[in-house]
Formats: sequence, structure tokens, C-alpha cells
Amino acid sequence: MAARSSSRQPFAWTRKDFYNEASPGRRQLAEALQRVCRHLIIKSPDGSTVLTHPTQAQAAKHLYVGETSLTRYLTGQYVPSRETITSIYETACRDAGGEQSLGVTKEYLLELRACAEQERCGSCARHREEARAARQERAAVLEDQKRLTDKAENLAAEFRELRRRYSLLKQETLRIRPAAEAGPRNRQPEELAATPLPVPSRNGDRQRSMKDVSAAQRIRRRAEELAGGGQPDRVLALLRHTVEACTSQEMALLVALLRSRGQDELAGNFVHIYARDRSYRDVLRAALVLHEQDVVADAEALLRAAAARP
Repeated sequence: MAARSSSRQPFAWTRKDFYNEASPGRRQLAEALQRVCRHLIIKSPDGSTVLTHPTQAQAAKHLYVGETSLTRYLTGQYVPSRETITSIYETACRDAGGEQSLGVTKEYLLELRACAEQERCGSCARHREEARAARQERAAVLEDQKRLTDKAENLAAEFRELRRRYSLLKQETLRIRPAAEAGPRNRQPEELAATPLPVPSRNGDRQRSMKDVSAAQRIRRRAEELAGGGQPDRVLALLRHTVEACTSQEMALLVALLRSRGQDELAGNFVHIYARDRSYRDVLRAALVLHEQDVVADAEALLRAAAARP
């Protein structure tokens, strides 16, 4: 083993092939570092003997760098930092006994490092571009994912709210339908066929008037309860169902009752819905009854709203 070791060329590990994709500047720096490392003086662990054939591991330990890192520096695969270049140079300069023995200055070595750092091998540039594109694509995907997640959450919240409102409206419809349909649609045949009492036409049928007033009062009370409870959606639902079922007399009486109770907004909404949803004939009848009840402004508003229909 001793003969084999002594026959090997000293510092043979410094004569390495360059990294395949190393740029010219990196090759030049690596070659200079190889020459500098051949001036290292490495002693045995006890410090008594200078090793004529030191290994790369021993040299790396002497330079306080990793053995793998030293290989990459000497092949041009990596560019050492300024601090590492300075440390290697000063150690070799001290071992060689001065800068003149090295044949290269520290400034020149740092210049080579700066040139090598500025160069970019084709593979590195390609990899960096691919990495940049991948980062941008990942950021775009994450942004799309966040946007879709937020949209899905918003849609789910809207769907839950719509289901809640639908359930409330359905319950309210079931609750108010008996009162809203108190008009002639649900009256018994014998009631419809009953002969009106012989009273003046302006005052109307007494039996019908009592039923109309009763139905109008029930609807008015329910509308005021909902309005007082801050439930405008349910108030509108009540008014729509009322418009579908009530007679012209009930409509006029309800408007008059709401006006007398100071519920002007409810009365205006009811007039507008009635003019929009009922036939022109029903609107004319309701306007006549309103006029007879001395609610002239609502009678005019009812006719104007109906005339404005497309």
C-alpha cells in the first residue's frame, strides 16, 4: 500500500475533468483553483510530517470546506463565494510562503470568480426559466382555486338563505291563505246564489259588506303585525296572495282601513300590486269602490298604474 501511495502523482485529485455544462468562465476559475490547491502543505494529524501525497479529504479538512463542495469548485460545477475564494487563497499563500510562489494574485482570482458568476450556462438558464414558469403557473392555479372556493362558499350561503326564505314564505302562505281566500272563490254555492237584500246600490250588499269588512280587517291586522315585526318580504307575500283572492270591495275596504291606520306605504304597495296583477275590469270596479269610499287619490293611483301596464 505504501509503494502504491508513493508512486501516485502528488495532488492527483486536483487534476479533474471539468463539469460538462460548465461555462468558459467557470472552467477558467476552476483551473486556477486547481493550481492554487497544489501549493497546500498538509501535515499528518500529529503535525510532525508533511504529507507528500495528501488526499482530497485531507485537503478539504485543511481548507475547512466539504469534500463534495471542493470537488464541485475544482470541476467548475459551482462558483465559490468570495469568502471561500479568499480563504482558499490565503491558506495556500501562507503554505507556499507568499503570493509570488502561487503565480496568481487574490485580486485576479476574485475577478475570475466575478466573471464566472455573471455567466449562465444554457442548462441553468433553461432550468431557471422552467422553474419561474412553474412558479407562475402554480400561483395562477392557487389563485383560481381560491376564487372558485370563495365563489362556491358564496353560492352555498345564498342557497341556504334562499331555502330559509322559501320555508318562511311557505309557512306564511299556509297561515294566511284562509284569510286571503275569504272572497267569492271559497264561498258556498248557496251564498253565491243568495238574493241581495233590497238596499240602495251605493251602500252595496249588507251581507257581502260585512264579509268584506271582516276579511279586510283580518288582512290589515296581519299586515300590520308583519310590518311591525320587520318582515317586509312576508308583507309583500301577504299582499300578493290577497290581490289574487280578494274582491274589488275587499280591496277598497283594505286600502281605506290601511289609510285610516296610517299604513300609507302598505296601502300604496297594495294598490300598485292590484293594478299590476288584476284584470282591467277588476281594476275599474275597485277604482269605483275606492271613489265611493272617498279614497279618491288611491282610485286615481290605481287607474294610472293600470294604464301604465305594458
